Amino acid sequence: MFARAGAKAFLLMVGVALIFFGIGLIELGIATALRPYLGEAWSDVVAGAIFLLPPLIWALTVISTRPPKPSSSLRQISTALITLLAKETPWIAVAGAAMASAADLFLNRNKAKK
Repeated sequence: MFARAGAKAFLLMVGVALIFFGIGLIELGIATALRPYLGEAWSDVVAGAIFLLPPLIWALTVISTRPPKPSSSLRQISTALITLLAKETPWIAVAGAAMASAADLFLNRNKAKK
């Protein structure tokens, strides 16, 4: 079992190293091809931008999109249980109202008011 895990970890390290050095060599090749046209420094800048900008744009796009609001199914379930208890007797209704208001305060403590 440990031999399989070790072999998988080794293959993962080899794969990461191949990707790392492969991308580095591709960037070096692009920079070398652009060197006669742009000069030494600008060819490195352009080759680096080719590999940096697409992941950077993707990361900014992912960060800027908001996740959907979580459903308030917990609140609906707790309200249904409290109303079920409140139908039994008036004392349970009073205790249920107190529990409902406490739960509402607890669940809305960090939300912005509109």
